[in-house]
Amino acid sequence: MQTHFDYILTGGGCAGLSLAYHLSKSQLADKKVLIIDKTPKNTNDRTWCFWTDQPTLFNSIVYREWKAVEFFFDTYHAVYPLQKLRYQTIRGIDFYKEVHTQLKQFPNFQFHYDSVVAVIETDQQATVQTTTQTFTADFVFDSRLSPATYSKAPHLILQHFKGYVIQTQQPYFDTSKITMFDFRQPQQGEVRFVYTLPYSPTEALVEFTIFGKQVFANETDYLTILNDYIQNTLKIKQFQILEEEFGVIPMTDFNFQAKAGNRIKRMGIAGGQSKPSTGYTFLNIQRDSAATVHALATTRQPFYKQSFDKHFKLYDAMLLDIMQRNGGSISQIFADLFKNNPIENVLYFLDNQTHFSIDLQIMWSVPPFPFLKSLAKIASRK
Repeated sequence: MQTHFDYILTGGGCAGLSLAYHLSKSQLADKKVLIIDKTPKNTNDRTWCFWTDQPTLFNSIVYREWKAVEFFFDTYHAVYPLQKLRYQTIRGIDFYKEVHTQLKQFPNFQFHYDSVVAVIETDQQATVQTTTQTFTADFVFDSRLSPATYSKAPHLILQHFKGYVIQTQQPYFDTSKITMFDFRQPQQGEVRFVYTLPYSPTEALVEFTIFGKQVFANETDYLTILNDYIQNTLKIKQFQILEEEFGVIPMTDFNFQAKAGNRIKRMGIAGGQSKPSTGYTFLNIQRDSAATVHALATTRQPFYKQSFDKHFKLYDAMLLDIMQRNGGSISQIFADLFKNNPIENVLYFLDNQTHFSIDLQIMWSVPPFPFLKSLAKIASRK
């Protein structure tokens, strides 16, 4: 026997839970909603970071925020105070607990733990088949992502990272700033850096990140570099590992389409909410969730006109092309970018929040040849 819902969300990660949370805070809180995921989310399996000058619905669970960012390059080091913006982080476990606590107030929001086999639609409804049951809904919001979808994109870089939350015996970390990029290690033809989020004078997340064509074959390769950085760059000889995290995010200019049918909308990375050239996703998911709920409330449809400007897509494609051709050159490009521009202009630019006049200033502040070469290559494909 099929069970019908107003909305079904396939995926209980950041995208699915964010949309459910936004729905529960809106005039649509009385809708019958089903969230399907393989397993419950009950561990601190990831950390979301972002910069913003506006509050989000998740302000109450921001774990830490900082008012300065630090950069290390081979030829350049600087600490920049932030004026309007704040760099914030939210722990996965706090996010999951907050959403589940909120949704427990609404018995019309239900969870089902199973694997989704198929999502199909007819004129009247959408159907979700799991390994054990079949559900129907007016609309399905689908966060499932298959690498086969974007595997043949013009540009595809994998952002993969390994991080430790470490604790030191003596105070070590400066909690007034984060290290956003530390490029002081061999680039090996890729983009390689470490960032550090100090949670207290004795505790921090230290994460080694790579933008490259493939993940490392062995976990020990990540651990060797990460441990070497902590011991020989940070000069921390004794520390305790409190938590570990690992992740892989596709960075691609593949044209993800949010509309998968008249009754199916993709969300999260599958819906194009990840910034192609940086992988930052959390704020885009919040914006998409808010816009989707507004569309449902005002038009009874989840689709809305997205305001992704074409010139930002072009910038992303050029950066991805440079990463594919010569990832090791990105550290110098970023050094020029941060050295020659007001820090908040750069951060707004990386978040697609600048006007064309600022874009021009930023583009002229870096060596033009790599971008012109990428532009010619991109134009030749059209």
